[in-house]
Amino acid sequence: MSILSEWLMPATIVIFTVTYSYAVTYFPRRKRERRKEEKRNFHKTLVEGFKSGAIASMDDVVNIYKGVSGISSDDAGYRYGLSRQLREFLVDLVSKDLDHEIEDSVVVDWKDKISSFIKTNEEISPYADLPPAERSVLNDITAFFEKDDIDSAKRKLAELGGMIQARHDDILKIQNVNKYSVPLSVIGMILTIAFGLVAIFKW
Repeated sequence: MSILSEWLMPATIVIFTVTYSYAVTYFPRRKRERRKEEKRNFHKTLVEGFKSGAIASMDDVVNIYKGVSGISSDDAGYRYGLSRQLREFLVDLVSKDLDHEIEDSVVVDWKDKISSFIKTNEEISPYADLPPAERSVLNDITAFFEKDDIDSAKRKLAELGGMIQARHDDILKIQNVNKYSVPLSVIGMILTIAFGLVAIFKW
């Protein structure tokens, strides 16, 4: 029984350390792999769609992007990701880094289409890369300026200033927490491994 007790603690520490190390590296790696897979599928579908003529409008591109990314119809924040993916496709297309051989004349035609889709997407949602709250306020400000409602626009600008200040304060708090939490986590992991090794060799 005593032998089992002496083995139990170091074995538990080792298992915990290995599991923790695996989790820390697995989830970020899995996220990167998933994004690369979505990018490949999106690019492949665009190529096949342009070749067959199945992609004729911005709606077609949006539907393909939502289908590949698994985004629901209620998610209004997808347009920033769509513009980013279209730009990445544009880079691969012009640099001929796609998995398909494409003639130069076709490259020029597709480039013009992709550029047009990006422009349309950003005109529909010019602040798509911002958080929902800030995006809503900026859309309101734009609408007030178009209506020449200066007082309402100024009120919204003041509201936006308060939101920016709040975000800034949150960032400072997170930075202060991370400044201490990361070193402490590293020290904790090192001590856990050290104690586990000491317990094993002591036995």
